[in-house]
Amino acid sequence: MRYFAYGANMHPRQMAKGSPAARVLGPGLVEGFRLTFSVYSDRWKGGAANIMPDEGGRVWGVVWDVPGEDVAKLDTFVGHPTFYRHDDVAVRIADSLETCRTYRIAHQHGYVKPDPGYVQLLRSAIREQGLPVEALDLLERAAALPYPRIDT
Repeated sequence: MRYFAYGANMHPRQMAKGSPAARVLGPGLVEGFRLTFSVYSDRWKGGAANIMPDEGGRVWGVVWDVPGEDVAKLDTFVGHPTFYRHDDVAVRIADSLETCRTYRIAHQHGYVKPDPGYVQLLRSAIREQGLPVEALDLLERAAALPYPRIDT
């Protein structure tokens, strides 16, 4: 199975926990969605990455080849179906467009502040996996407070 990871599973150490035999295929781009932190995660003690439909949006991530024997293990690790559900998305990989599975939460809206350590893990994964600088920019934009803080 081809899997598009845009959160912690972009990082090889994290992905190995859910699918030890997965093989990285490289960077991928999904258009028509945007990266958000719209759900609280007990695992990460703050907002967890999610993608939401957005006509002008773009999400960078990592495409993995997950062997059949690891699919159920990855589902459990990610929290499917109670936390995330899977969807098929069109992913641009180099010069081709391929259908990949991803996990997302469709019913959550709003902003949940991510833990700084979680954001750092995503930054590290983006750099280690060779994603473009735009991926870091989109991450920083999604992780920032959506409106200025007013101190009274």
